[in-house]
Amino acid sequence: MTDKIRNQLRGLAIYQIIGGSLGIAFTVVVMLQGDTILTQQVLRASILAAALFIFSVICGSILLRNPQRGLRLSLVNQVLQVVYFAFGAYSFQYVAGLRIGLGFDMVGSWTFKFRLALSSFQFALGTDTGQKFIGINLLALFLIFWIESLQDKVKPDRQRQL
Repeated sequence: MTDKIRNQLRGLAIYQIIGGSLGIAFTVVVMLQGDTILTQQVLRASILAAALFIFSVICGSILLRNPQRGLRLSLVNQVLQVVYFAFGAYSFQYVAGLRIGLGFDMVGSWTFKFRLALSSFQFALGTDTGQKFIGINLLALFLIFWIESLQDKVKPDRQRQL
């Protein structure tokens, strides 16, 4: 494996570790601020958020030790971040790192939106948020293509060693 590929893997790993760590920190801050009433539903959503952010940290850590396996897990992590939406009582947004999003807000009229976010999470199931939007995280989409190209570059190296 070349130094260039090693550096790219290291950069992706650091990005995921920092993104997941920021997400965990933001989740803890929101929980401790006192503005949020701790209900069972809030605790479940917070545990889900923490689990996804921890998954991001794990993806980065594994990527440093085992590139092939780390790239597979990183791919799953980024796929979870590509589409974000909210329709009535259902919403899902997960970002571990940075989101550069393009989408449509459909409340009132169809409005084209450009959104930036830093390690965030929103999940609603059965709770009407009053929001209607759908978007695509362009950075996560870019990372998916990049991870796939890295997988192609890492695989041949391993086969040569066997």
